[in-house]
Amino acid sequence: MYRNELEEIKSSIHTKLDTMVWGDMSIERKADKSIVTEFDIFVSDQVKKVFHESNFDFNFFSEEDQESFEFPVIVLDPIDGTREFAKGYGECAVSLAILYSADIHDDRNFGWIYNPFTGFEITSDVKYPLGSRHAHAEAVNIMISRSEWEKGANKLDFKHNFRITPLGSIAFKLGLLAAGAAECVISFRDKNIWDIAAGVIICHSRGIYSDEIDDLSTKKLKGPFIFCRDELKEAVHKEVNRLKNS
Repeated sequence: MYRNELEEIKSSIHTKLDTMVWGDMSIERKADKSIVTEFDIFVSDQVKKVFHESNFDFNFFSEEDQESFEFPVIVLDPIDGTREFAKGYGECAVSLAILYSADIHDDRNFGWIYNPFTGFEITSDVKYPLGSRHAHAEAVNIMISRSEWEKGANKLDFKHNFRITPLGSIAFKLGLLAAGAAECVISFRDKNIWDIAAGVIICHSRGIYSDEIDDLSTKKLKGPFIFCRDELKEAVHKEVNRLKNS
């Protein structure tokens, strides 16, 4: 689904990365103190252009181009994990959702997460539920963002059977979870719709749901969010509630 458009976007991304001079990369700071790079703007413009030229009648709502959040709409974070990207880390991803409705169970909705540094790519159109694991490591591995880790999550008193791993982009983490390469993703912060829409759709295609997200109707979603495999959900929620009440 949308494979021709995605391949064209990927090709243009790699051409851009090959021609960028990292030391001279344009980086600006926005009013909310977050940063935007020339690469963010390039990807946003390119996605909009490619789908327009393919004659899709989608509205467009990107972090860098908040044109319209009316369905059907492309919801895009051109590079989720901009801080990591600007530092040269590979813990970031293009996060693209196509929403026909706010219903998280709407099969027409589509998600694509792509890391141009590692080549990791996952979409929601391959639908298969992840089976329960009969064996787990002694400690449940919970992934959180590096920024949350640096701002105090490293001091949270998780029990010994939980191990916290900082990793950049929420989109990248949700992609890894949906691919079966992770056990649990937690964010204690609110999220913009462009941060999380693609990840939510892709996780749903693999049978992974967040109890905190009922739909995708708003531009901002209130945290915390817990995404994890079904067999771990009860234990993880219990531990997070213990921390919130301690």
